Amino acid sequence: EIVDCDWSSDVCSSDLIAMATVFVGPAMRDLVGGVASLEVSGSTVRELVAELGRRYPEVSSRLCDGDQFRPGLTVAVDDVIYATRVAMMQAVQPESEVHFVAAIPGG
Repeated sequence: EIVDCDWSSDVCSSDLIAMATVFVGPAMRDLVGGVASLEVSGSTVRELVAELGRRYPEVSSRLCDGDQFRPGLTVAVDDVIYATRVAMMQAVQPESEVHFVAAIPGG
């Protein structure tokens, strides 16, 4: 079974799908029925975002501009915050915890 990932360059195999815990910040909880966390399938951050967008279409537009995070946003996977330019490519494990966070400028 092939799962459409919403990005034309991605094909997601259901055989590779991880179930990560995605924590939903207060500003987006209204878009996901008020829950603070969700179990989401995907083996990369891009796949998680695509699955969230499939379930909750408004989440994609809140998080993304095209196939990248909106300016000022990035992701933390298992307590590691990634630079926005590489965030979508990060691997996600079944036990991963994922947070969408404000990007920290500078270095």
